[in-house]
Amino acid sequence: MIKLGIDAPSGSRTAQVVQVLESDLEIQTLWYMANRTSRRAAVNDHGPIHVRTSMHHGDTLLRLLMEAGIQPNCVVDHGMTADDARAVVLLGVALHDVGMSIHRDRHELLSVPIALDWLRRKLPPIYVEPQLTVVISEVVHAVLAHNVNERTLTLEAGIVKVADALDMTKGRSRKAISAGKIDIHSISAAAVEAVRVTRGSNKPIRVEVDINNPAAIFHLNEVFAQKLAHSSIQPYIEVPKLDELLESLRELSTSEDHQRDAEAKTATNGRPEGRGVGEPIGIGRGGVPTTIA
Repeated sequence: MIKLGIDAPSGSRTAQVVQVLESDLEIQTLWYMANRTSRRAAVNDHGPIHVRTSMHHGDTLLRLLMEAGIQPNCVVDHGMTADDARAVVLLGVALHDVGMSIHRDRHELLSVPIALDWLRRKLPPIYVEPQLTVVISEVVHAVLAHNVNERTLTLEAGIVKVADALDMTKGRSRKAISAGKIDIHSISAAAVEAVRVTRGSNKPIRVEVDINNPAAIFHLNEVFAQKLAHSSIQPYIEVPKLDELLESLRELSTSEDHQRDAEAKTATNGRPEGRGVGEPIGIGRGGVPTTIA
């Protein structure tokens, strides 16, 4: 059985939720099957290690936000406690990828009915009505909203979405690479050495990323930054490495290449720069995009 390593006061709802997750063979088998699908589809890890890693990131994000006075929706909307918000975040992380046990494609939608069924059976007696339905609704919203393009309507769901994206160190892509998936997704993920979530200097949260190769910019910008931008917690997070890498690429893209410019001029046989007769659009123009799409 997988141990999650989450500390919580004895008797708290968080502690009870962790105990269920660590002892429930059904949920742990779903994590196992999610990882099997990851291997078959040659994508990054979506199994128990991903769950545990994301869970710790989510727990840290929630703590830092609350220490900064930012209250989760369980408290603001329902008059519940920080303990309940923590349980929602941990359950959201635990269940967000269970649809991968069926298929990689549209797995967020596949996760919803599985999560609903599991929560209805496993949460009592930790929660009873009406709090049971409140917690289930908040957890399943977080499960659905971890899709990068899905609107995130609660602080807890935003934490789950960003915590999922923060699991981006090179070990997560190892299985995909060993399965033969050598592409920008796996190579970029392999370029991330470490991720640290700490208290920020200008914002409540600072995400520090150690990289071994500039290829990491793809994963940072196209995966992590996109999820962050579509989350409810973007205003509270600073990511200095991402800003630094983007600025370096902008500087590189606008730098001159005198040898290439000279060759391009020679190739035109003295014609003015621009598209010549029969020249494909975009060839020999010398322009380089200055932004990352």
